[in-house]
Amino acid sequence: MTDSLNVSRSLRGSIGMLAMEWLMADSTKEKAAAAGMPIENNGMYAIGRLGVLGDTPVDNVVAAAFFWEPELMRSMVETGRAGMSPTEGAAIYASICQEWGEQKLAGFEGTERLGELLEKVVADASPNGAPTFVGWRDQELPSPGAGRTFQLAQTMRELRFGRHAVAVQAAGMGPLEAILSGPAGEWNAEFFGWPKPYPDVGELTEARDSIEATTDQMHATDLDVLTDDERTELRALAKAARFHDPEGA
Repeated sequence: MTDSLNVSRSLRGSIGMLAMEWLMADSTKEKAAAAGMPIENNGMYAIGRLGVLGDTPVDNVVAAAFFWEPELMRSMVETGRAGMSPTEGAAIYASICQEWGEQKLAGFEGTERLGELLEKVVADASPNGAPTFVGWRDQELPSPGAGRTFQLAQTMRELRFGRHAVAVQAAGMGPLEAILSGPAGEWNAEFFGWPKPYPDVGELTEARDSIEATTDQMHATDLDVLTDDERTELRALAKAARFHDPEGA
């Protein structure tokens, strides 16, 4: 029997990693620049990945981004919006996401079935506390194939991200403390724009582990829409997709 919680834990490393690399890839930045997106100050990211939130107040974007240092994210959004609208940026990023998926999943035999299972979860998941998930969920999908499946994987990653942000807040921990007590620690804190010096978070290890467990549990509820056999299939296909080598296909 494959229960929802076990699959939720597994997807953290499979779908989570599968749908992460493209966001910061050099090729994504190059394609964004070619499409006229402002690349300075990560403006393309702010109106690309987060452009799915629409022309909402900047504070809403800062809140939805959650782990980014607030003033840095605010400046990123302003830079991005000076170049084009969030709606335009989101459409470009969705297209780039699809293109990445077509390359990454080329030759992967389980592509369409993985997409079907992901879409079933995406369509049923509660939108509560997951604004970037909702934005990505509502982006137009291409026809069945690698691009569609990868965009659904990106949407699933945003779903877990939303659950994780809620779990952090429910634990009474701030985003910086959550980052520092996580696996990438200070490297991640610098990446997300938080200035040094950093507080000592040595006593937060247990609380951080509890947050991950809560995230797993919350995301497990999203997977209850699948049958036991479908969850088993999803776990296997997601792992295979993550490690699929298109050049070796």
